[in-house]
Amino acid sequence: MRLYNTFFAALLGVLLIVSTAWAEVPQFQHVFVLVEENQSYKDVIGNVADMPYLNSLAERYGLATSYFADTHPSINNYFYLTADRRGTNPLFVGASADLYPFDVDGPNIASILAAHGKTWKVYAESLPHKGYVGGNYGDYAKRHDPFAYFETVRSSRAQRADIVPFRQLQTDLQQHSLPDYGFIVPNLYNDGHNDPKTHSGAACGDHTALQRTDHWLRQNIQPLISSPDFRQSGLLVITFDEACDRDSRLRPHGPNEDGGGHVATILVSSRIAAATTSDRLFHHESVARLALEALGVDTFPGLAANAPDMSVFFSRSRSSGNASASRGQPPERLKDSAVARREAGSRHGHFR
Repeated sequence: MRLYNTFFAALLGVLLIVSTAWAEVPQFQHVFVLVEENQSYKDVIGNVADMPYLNSLAERYGLATSYFADTHPSINNYFYLTADRRGTNPLFVGASADLYPFDVDGPNIASILAAHGKTWKVYAESLPHKGYVGGNYGDYAKRHDPFAYFETVRSSRAQRADIVPFRQLQTDLQQHSLPDYGFIVPNLYNDGHNDPKTHSGAACGDHTALQRTDHWLRQNIQPLISSPDFRQSGLLVITFDEACDRDSRLRPHGPNEDGGGHVATILVSSRIAAATTSDRLFHHESVARLALEALGVDTFPGLAANAPDMSVFFSRSRSSGNASASRGQPPERLKDSAVARREAGSRHGHFR
């Protein structure tokens, strides 16, 4: 009897591993990607004092614990999220990359979705009007809206019309007319980039900036998550463009190119088991791949074709080799470590 039980337990373990290995990204009707700014994983995850809402989403849904941005400063991280490659040319490097003024040609998520009959929209807060592809305007930063650079979008009146002010999201929710793919761009004061008190770039772990970002998410994104259309077949990825720290693991594209730092990335869907985590190494191009796969598209731009897929978050087994249905440390310890870091006063210079 003991031998039988041992054999059965071993067989069950093998079946669980196999079921996870064959996990696939399920099909969704609506996929959204929302990008926050310039905060490191260690200043976000576990920081329930400043970001209780975002941490509640991480606990209720999925969290990528080893997710690293691609580069510094902001702009090319947005291109990796949507075109899976750098968008700026070699003349614009370092801080000057954010000043890039030219069109970006080649395949991108918008062109691929259009070719497959899928709809998309950019919901950009503080955008002056529908179809705007000009430069910075008030609290709207063009460098946070990669679609405004894509030649395929800029050359098409119909595609330009898919770049809309953020308030359109509420209308689309009410009218049950959400697009297949949505890219959400909060303004400079609601994405963590600026401190609303100093009106300048927020420091790493800036309490005021983080609190405002978290409040904005609760007020503006919870209605999306709670909507019947999203609950039935929606996926939301919330990530940060870049972190404030640097690390030797942050060089995904070559030894001479610094990566963008360890950032928090949360996946929200009714099809993700609560408190699911994955410690697999991901970069922004995996989110681009996930968005397309989730919409049934198997054509990928740039690096997405070879990027690690994120199907592990949808494993029915709830746990696997590098995915788990429980956190590496409980919320209390996460909270304590975040408080300790803040009390230690360890802060780094911020990026654009």
